[in-house]
Amino acid sequence: METPATPTLPINRIVQGKNPREYFDPVEMADLEAGLRAAGRVVQPILVRPIPGSDLYEIVAGERRWRAAKNVFGNDYGMPVVIEALNDEEAEAIAVIENHHRAPMSHAEEAQAAKRQLLRHKGDKEEAAASLGWKPELLERRLALLSCTPAVLAALTRRQIQLGHAELLAGIPPDKQSSVLTGVLAHKVPVGVLKEQLGRFARQLAAAIFDTAQCSACPHNSARQAGLFDESLGEGYCQHPTHFDELTLQAVVAKAHGLRDQYPLVQIVKLSDGSAYLPIAAEGELGVGAAQYAACQGCASFGCAVSALPGSYGDVTLSQCFDAACNTQKVAAWRKAQRENEPPLPPKTAKTLAKRDQPDVTVARPSNQTPQRVKDFRVTEWRKWAAKELMAKPERNRRVMIALARCGHTGDVRSIEFGAAAKRIAGPCVLERLDFAVALPEADAIDAQHLEQLMLAVTASAAFGVGQRDLEALLNYLEVDEGRHFKWNTEFLELFTLSELESLAGEVGLKAKMGAAFKLARAKKKGDFIKSLLAVPGFAYQGTVPAVMQYPRRPVPAASINLASDELTVVPVEPAEEEALVA
Repeated sequence: METPATPTLPINRIVQGKNPREYFDPVEMADLEAGLRAAGRVVQPILVRPIPGSDLYEIVAGERRWRAAKNVFGNDYGMPVVIEALNDEEAEAIAVIENHHRAPMSHAEEAQAAKRQLLRHKGDKEEAAASLGWKPELLERRLALLSCTPAVLAALTRRQIQLGHAELLAGIPPDKQSSVLTGVLAHKVPVGVLKEQLGRFARQLAAAIFDTAQCSACPHNSARQAGLFDESLGEGYCQHPTHFDELTLQAVVAKAHGLRDQYPLVQIVKLSDGSAYLPIAAEGELGVGAAQYAACQGCASFGCAVSALPGSYGDVTLSQCFDAACNTQKVAAWRKAQRENEPPLPPKTAKTLAKRDQPDVTVARPSNQTPQRVKDFRVTEWRKWAAKELMAKPERNRRVMIALARCGHTGDVRSIEFGAAAKRIAGPCVLERLDFAVALPEADAIDAQHLEQLMLAVTASAAFGVGQRDLEALLNYLEVDEGRHFKWNTEFLELFTLSELESLAGEVGLKAKMGAAFKLARAKKKGDFIKSLLAVPGFAYQGTVPAVMQYPRRPVPAASINLASDELTVVPVEPAEEEALVA
């Protein structure tokens, strides 16, 4: 029986194809060439496909044999072939299958081939796996290796690292893979040692304070590697510590933001910050006394700390003072007051302390630091109060204008505020223009009955222009009674955090008036708590002014002129100017 002859082609008519194998191990190639020399021929044909429009053929499977035969027998050697007409998809699938079952391709080469097949099958992993003759699990494992950087994949292809190295490196951020790879290659780090070293930098997901649902599909989640690779850190680790820390800080910031309505100051504590806060309480070794502690709750430096420290992420430490100098003073003042009010012990009982009632302790008036938002609000209110008083006190109004003119402060008169007042007094169409030449005839046309009120409004508008020091002097000169102007309302109370509201309520007597109901109201949300504070039966809202809205009382000095000629300073006035002013 005659055996059909195997077709052959000269080696020089066969060209390299799209082989998924990129690396040919020199030792393995040398062994193959030795075998061909021993056999004197190529025993098994290679698979080729014709190249349209030429007499050449492209290798589909068998490039190792073709390379070895070329080196051993030369370009004219008749290479045994099997010729098939194949498209690109069929050719690569056959090449991968053939290479996978011969001298194994590197896992990196298989990963790249799996990616190409997946693209050809439009993302259908089952079809891509079937086209390669793989189980879907193998396809998943190879695709997961693509999380490695090109440098890591190249090292795996060249057998410089083991598959276990690549599987571990696939879980860490790309920007870290290259530096770790350099260390592995330089020091020949075993897989087990690399696993231990990477574990030191990983973060435990169980300790996360953010929602870890987003981590389930993350390539840096160790659970993903654990389900695919033989080498991994196991389940429950984030191998991207920088991203873990970013998510943690975002969660800490969100938690801190949620506390803004409760405390005047919410501080996020990081490793780089150091300790810049102190616990504060009414009693104890670092106590400040009940009255001062109540005042401290309304202080701009009172609040809580939210931890961004490992081991305590998101933990909230309440009742903290962020002004160490002030805290030290308050603690020292309380200790001093306790010592001064401690009665001397009777001689006979000096060594044995008998139980006795604690004496009342006299301390300095409680104080705190007013938050800036409240300061801004009260200055705005003070200006309104001063303006109203200036409109109500004609004589003092004129004297204020005299003082403004004498001191060169007429620039404190505010045209916008005056213009608004003028419209209320004389009608909406008066003094529309800001050009003096145009405004002059408009002023001349104003009904005489409005002139007095308009002149008062000129001075009153200066209340909105003077500096705070002069504003406080103005309030004292006008003897403004805050109780006539201050209003308890939501706008005012919204300025305060829950802690500050509690302090405020204690100061003005709202807390005592509410009794047991206060604790229930304090537990509510801020808006509901404010409603409760504004609806206390029997509380005298009218006339009750919290200290934070009271202006500092300073005596207005009586006018005095020193007539001693050697001390009297006379400012010369030009005759023409003098005549113009007094004429």
